[in-house]
This record gives sequence, C-alpha cells and structure tokens, in this order.
Amino acid sequence: MIKFKLFTLAVCTVFFISCATTKNHPAGPETAETSHIDEDTMSFPEDTAQEIAYPYRPAEERKWDLLNTLLDLSFDWEKSAVMGTATLTLSPLFYTQSELKLNAVDFDIKKISIGDKLIKDYSYDNNIITIPLAQPMGRRDRLTVSIQYSASPKATMHDESAAIQSDQGLYFIDPLDTIPDVPRQIWSQGETSYNRKWFPTLDQPNERGTQEIIMTVADTFMTLSNGNLISSTTLPNGMRRDDWKLELPIAPYLTMIAVGKWDKVTDYWRGRPVDYYVDPGYGKDARAIFAHTPEMIEFFSDKLGFDYVWPKYAQVIVKNFVSGAMENTTATVFGDFIQFHDEDVIKSGTNDYIVSHELFHHWFGDLVTCESWANITLNEGFANYAEYLWYEHKYGRERADISRMDELNGYFGEENKHPLIYSHYPNENAVFDAHSYNKGGLVLHMLRDLVGDEAFFASLRLYLQQHAYNSVEAADLRQSFEEVTGMDLTWFFDQWFFSKGHPVLDVNQSYDVDSKKVTVEITQTQEQMGYPSVFRLPVDIGIYYKGGSNDTHKVWLEEKTQSFTWDVKEEPGAVIIDPRDILLVQVNQDIPESENETRILYTPSISRRISAYTTMTEISQPILDKMMVDSSLTVRSIAIQYYTDHSDADHLYTMSLKEADVDLQDFILESLSSLDKDKAKDYAIKLLDSTDKTPVIYLALTSIAAVNIDEALRQATRYEQRSSPAIYAARAELYAKKGSGISLDFFKDERAKSLPLDYMEEFIASVVKYSSTQSQQVKDQAIQLLGSDFYLQGPNREYRRFYVILGLVREYREESDNNFKNSIHALIKKHYALETNGYLKDALKQGLGDILDN
Repeated sequence: MIKFKLFTLAVCTVFFISCATTKNHPAGPETAETSHIDEDTMSFPEDTAQEIAYPYRPAEERKWDLLNTLLDLSFDWEKSAVMGTATLTLSPLFYTQSELKLNAVDFDIKKISIGDKLIKDYSYDNNIITIPLAQPMGRRDRLTVSIQYSASPKATMHDESAAIQSDQGLYFIDPLDTIPDVPRQIWSQGETSYNRKWFPTLDQPNERGTQEIIMTVADTFMTLSNGNLISSTTLPNGMRRDDWKLELPIAPYLTMIAVGKWDKVTDYWRGRPVDYYVDPGYGKDARAIFAHTPEMIEFFSDKLGFDYVWPKYAQVIVKNFVSGAMENTTATVFGDFIQFHDEDVIKSGTNDYIVSHELFHHWFGDLVTCESWANITLNEGFANYAEYLWYEHKYGRERADISRMDELNGYFGEENKHPLIYSHYPNENAVFDAHSYNKGGLVLHMLRDLVGDEAFFASLRLYLQQHAYNSVEAADLRQSFEEVTGMDLTWFFDQWFFSKGHPVLDVNQSYDVDSKKVTVEITQTQEQMGYPSVFRLPVDIGIYYKGGSNDTHKVWLEEKTQSFTWDVKEEPGAVIIDPRDILLVQVNQDIPESENETRILYTPSISRRISAYTTMTEISQPILDKMMVDSSLTVRSIAIQYYTDHSDADHLYTMSLKEADVDLQDFILESLSSLDKDKAKDYAIKLLDSTDKTPVIYLALTSIAAVNIDEALRQATRYEQRSSPAIYAARAELYAKKGSGISLDFFKDERAKSLPLDYMEEFIASVVKYSSTQSQQVKDQAIQLLGSDFYLQGPNREYRRFYVILGLVREYREESDNNFKNSIHALIKKHYALETNGYLKDALKQGLGDILDN
C-alpha cells in the first residue's frame, strides 16, 4: 500500500495570486522541494499532545490453518452485488476444534455445506459465521466447507485524509453506465480487513493459503486476479468464465479481483509476463507509466539474492481508487492519478517511486508478511526504503538522498509520535502513517550503515529464506541480522522499533587557536519531548578544511552530554555532524556564515549542501559559477532559483544556453518569463526546435505570446495536428489573447473534456477572455456553455468544477463589461452551490467569500 498522492490545493496562492499560472514547474527527481530545506537548523513541533491510552492490539489468534480458497463469482451490476460460492479448505492449526468461525460482513447466506452434508445449525451475526462440526477435528484432519452467498458491500468509513479512504472492500464504478467518461469497473481493496465484505475467509494478516478465483462476466469485459489465467471459456448469451489460479500461499487481504476494459501491454522478465492494464487510449504510454518494471524486478532479485517468486506481475489502473496503490500479490492496483500520456511529462520514470514501492512489497509484505497490523512497518518501511534503493541504483546516491530528505520532513511533520511497532493503535487505519512508512525506511537506512552493505543484504536474504510464505514480527528481523553479523542488536531494535521519537542533539563547537584543537560538545535534549533521555548513536563528525581535505571521526553517543576534542592542522572551515546524512536525528547547531562556502564545496551530503545554500543571504559569483555547471540537477536548480529570487535575468539566460536537462530548461523558461519577457521569448523559440514535450511547448508558446502574439500563433501552427490537450489549452490561450482567428466552437472540442487539471483554470479563463471581446450573442453562448456540464465530463469531476470556478474568478476580476461580469458572477455562485466536496467547498468559501456573499 502507498498513501494516496494526488495534488495539494494551496488556497492562498490560488485565490490571491490568481494571475499566476496553476501549472507549477514540474519538480523533477532532484528538484522537488529543495529550496526550503535547512536540516541543520530545522525546528519541529514538540510532541506535547496528551497521549490517549489505547488497548494493546495483539496478533490474531490462529485456530485454523487456511489451506485453499476457491471462489466462483458472478455480479449483479444493477444491485452492485456479488454472488458467489466460496469453498474453503482448512485444517486445525494445533488444538482440536469443534467449530469454525469465518469473517463475513453483511452476507445473504443461501446455504452452507461440508462435503455433501448441508449444514443448517450454523449461526451468523452479520459479521461472523459460526459453523459447528459434527465431531471434533484434530490437526491432521482436513475440512472442506462451501458457502453460497450474495453480498452488496457498503462502506462504514470514508475519510479522504486517510491512507485508505474507505472500508467497502469491493467497489462497483458507474455500475449502471450513467456517468459520462467514467468506465464501468469492479475492483477490490482488501487491506486491512475489508475482503471479508465480499468473500468469507479468515481475514487476518497472519493467515495465508492458495487460491482459485472464477469470474463470470460479459464477454466485453476483461478480468484480472492473482496468479495465472488458466482458462477462459465463452458461454451462451454473450458471457465468459475466467479462471485465475495462484498456487503459492498469500494472506487473504492480498486477494484481488478487477473487471473492466483496459488497454493491455505485456513485457517479460525471465520469461514471466509483466502486464500493464491502462485506460483505453493509453496503451502506447503504458511502458512510460510503468517505466523500468522488468529492470526493477531484476535489480531487486539481484540485490536481495532472492529471486521474484511469483508467476507473473500485473499492474492495473482503476477509477476512483480509495488509496494510492495496493500490492495485491501478482496484481498491483493503482489509482488513475499515475496515468499520463508520455508526451505530457518531461522526464521518464515519473512513477518510479510508487512502482518500486509496490513491487518491493512482493518480497516484504506478500512473501513475508507482518503478523499483525502493529508490525505493519515490516511491510511499509521496507517498501518505502525500496524507493531509496531504486533511486540509488538508477539515478545515483544524490537522487536517493533527495528522496530521503522528503521522507525525513514527512516524519518530522507528524505530530503523533509513537513506536514503530505500534501495539496500541486506535484503529487499523491509523497504522498507515509517517512512522510505518517514512520512519521505517529511515531506520533501515541507519541499520544498513551500521552493519555495512554486504551484511545488510545478506541479513535480508536470510530473513526472506527463513520466513518465506510466513508471518513475522520485528524480533524475526533482528534475529536474522544477529545471525549474519554476530552482533547483539537488541539495543538498536529497542530504541528504534519499540521506543518512540528520535534524538535531538544540541551541538556546540569551539576552536582553540593556540593549541590547535577542536572541541565538540553534544547534549541529547529529546527528553523534553517525551522521548527516551538517551539514545545510543554512532555519529560521524567531519572536520572540513578550506582546501578540501577533512578528518572524520566516528564517536558513540551513549550519555546525556559528551565532549570530544581533536588535534587539527589548521582552523576548520566547517564542523559537520553526520556529514553523510545517515541518521534520523534533529541537530541544533549554530552554523557561522563563514562555514557555508566550505559546506557547499566539500560536504558529501546533498542535504548539507542544500542547507548551506538556503541559509546564505548572498552567494558569491565564483560559487554560483560552479553551481551553474554542477553535475547535480539539484544544485543547478538552486542556482536557477537564486537568480530568479535576485531578478538576475542575464545569468539565467546565460545558464539557459548551456542547460541540457529538459526539466531545468522548463524551470529556466518559467523564471525568465517573470523577469525578462524578451529573453524568455528568444529562449522559448529555441526550445521549440528541440523538444516534443507538451508542458515545455505550452510554456514556450505562452511566453512568446507575452511579447508577440502573432509569432506565437505562427509557432502554434506547427502543432495543429497534435491531439495533446496541453497544446490545445495553449492554443486556446493564444486565441483568447488575440481575440480573433477562431469561433467559440474551438472551445467545444472533445479535448476540453480530457484536459489535465494543471491546465483547467487557464483554459476556462481563456474561454471567458475570448468571449468578452465578441458579440453579445457569442457572450450569451459562452455563458450557456460555461454553465453546463460540458467541462466537467472528464476525470476528477469535483476538482474540475473547482478549477472551472477559479478560471471564472480570474476573468471576473478583470472584466469591464458590467453585464458580462454579472453573468460570470452568477456562474461562479451556481457552480459553488453545486459543489458537493466539503473540503473544496470550504476552500472556495475561504478564498472567495467576497464574491460568494455578494
């Protein structure tokens, strides 16, 4: 599982700087949110909230061993119901059993039988089926029970802020085929304990069994489930029967089904299919959406020394998914927010983070599964760290460290600090937080550094070998590491897995000129935040000299306050705690301005370099010159931001002539457009000769139009035959600025229904701007068009309405024709009244109160 990521609405920026484009600079792998990070001087919220004592949440008791599940399913779209026969094969785990209890929520049970015998004396409370046995059964006995049932799963929880937003289990999307541009689909989402809503099972993470799922569907639909499709049989009346089988055992929450229509594209890894299911029309983009998947499987198999064991790997995109993605074994489900046309993104590997995360679960989570939700970090912490491992392999250590900075900020920003092994959680959904994910991965990074790479991956290999197809707790991971390394790591697991918080280090350093000694004093102050008073911590302290050499000393912090003194050859240029940026710590250290240049030039960690950049009030030109040609995209992006902040269009333009990275080219053009429109126009024309990426083309055309609308329109003719919604939006903006050359019909093109949200606000503003220069008849037609559902027919309907309102507001504030302005005002209020999303409605009210109240 990965937490849902779509986009954030920055209300103040959207409403009060509405003349700025909502198409933000696409933050590439190395440029995302780096200019505001200063890790050496960060302050984080203290954990002062009163703690609530929740009960201890143990692993579920296992009385039966689930051996196999056979589901024979059909579907009633009109009733959003599943009809099925579930045949479960089980055996008592150890102790003799006289009854069987199964999880099944709100089923209509038709009949239950054991073998040929119909069972009539079962009991059912709409949550648990209790089936008495004719005679007690021991652990060598085997039971086969069949349950014929129907179910119409309903959600009892819906929380848009949660990692898993609904507990419905099985979802029918547009079941009656009444929503324009929304396909009919059925898909399941079982984590944590939601599959019990559509088939009876022992729904707990420490259970597992093999399975076979048969689905009867209309022949026009495709199906997908775990394992391999072993048969597909055409039936009378336009129906089909698909049989999916997985002969390796998995936990029940990893069972999935999906029914719908997709473009399917297949790659292979060592002869096994790697399938991509994407929306119709996205087939040509599937390999870009799921880029590097076979390479990732090979990399993780090699790195772990443990090959991918499953018979296939499929990835499917569904509509209205209730989380980010879910690692159902052999068939991962993704929300459609990851879907794009290849030409509409600047860099390849856009989805690497989520693809690598879900894939790694097939070792950590699917093959070896946490025994209880309290131990979920043994699934999610590893999957989060897989993102780091992949970036490190594919793009280099610096790119990986940038992702680590994001993980740190996510963890530090979470107020509810609790142990990684979260045995006292309020509810199952609460375990999916920045501890299980972010902190879990960050702790693994420290463990890797502590034992060394070879031992780290050897320990993981042993862990997988010892616990494959089984459930685990944190002690199992510790014992694997201890067996390989010979170390006693109880202290590490106690403080990082079973205690909450992290060290807070107050650092003071001094240099004695006469004795040429450096003294560093470190005091642990985290106790005031409710954390353990002393952490045991291996810390590198780097003494860096202005010429580039350094002395690095490894010390162990094991007391409240410790002081270290070393002889040095000269006055240090900088004293840096944890220069490689390994530790999960908060460092409070007064850093003299004089140290920043040394930190920028010589510190090995990109985070420490960024910290120095962002704390400097001025950066000398020699340093900037080096930054402009630095091999790191991050460093070059900081130079771009610096020149932008200092309104230095000349250096930006000079930099643009040397920059080859298309993401940074886009960033430079965006910056130039705000500083020097003529330079931006010249650069934009150059870029149009070298790129086919539509975000860059969009920005280039609009930048040219800011100076010469006729030249922009002439350049736009190069793209008239391209179907890209982004270029269509750019042309709309140009025609609106020109006020002629087209009719209102141009704005009624089908491409308007598939505009990415990034372009919606500008496009709607263009419709209004164009219409404002036309006859009253055209204005009336435009008002009718904007008041209809035409622009709401694409994906993310509620967000499309949000951006329709924003586009209307932009031109409302600029409109001089009072009659037309009043019509726009009425449209704004009409769309606001129809908004059903509470969060969006509140955001609109906050930003548009003056308009809505009039």
